[in-house]
Amino acid sequence: MPAVARKIDIACSVAEAWEVLAAFEDISEWAENVSHSCLLSKQLEGVGTCRRIQTGNSAVTEHVTRWEDSRYLAYEIRGLPPVFKHVLNTWSLEPSRIGVQLTLTIEIIPIRRPATPIAGLACLAFGRINAGMLKDLKEFIENVKPLKKLEDQISLLKQKIIELESRNE
Repeated sequence: MPAVARKIDIACSVAEAWEVLAAFEDISEWAENVSHSCLLSKQLEGVGTCRRIQTGNSAVTEHVTRWEDSRYLAYEIRGLPPVFKHVLNTWSLEPSRIGVQLTLTIEIIPIRRPATPIAGLACLAFGRINAGMLKDLKEFIENVKPLKKLEDQISLLKQKIIELESRNE
């Protein structure tokens, strides 16, 4: 079974990285290649959760097959060409020297043995996509998310100032 793994270290805690990954429906907030995402299941987390993602003109569904809090998140990607029997993306999180090391592995099982070279090429293509997603996640966690938190705090302070000023009038 062809597989390709990509890794990245992120300056955050395992819990902070997991919080972003566990918000399964929100992948479009941080993954540049995902233009839209939404849940298809009533379930928000755990095995069985399902989302639809759109990348450009293409859409696929992703069905969670493994969910171990702060350790693993795996999902089967459905809606790809029928030459693939099974396409699985697996995120793993481990503490690292600077915070957390994320590994994203794509595994593709072809429908028939003669399609194994095609699955290998597809793994390489998905590996490049996954490397981009890891970089996007790093950017989001290290830069965008803290900025959003600061903006929220500033907004809250502005509201409190307005309240205080209205009391003095």
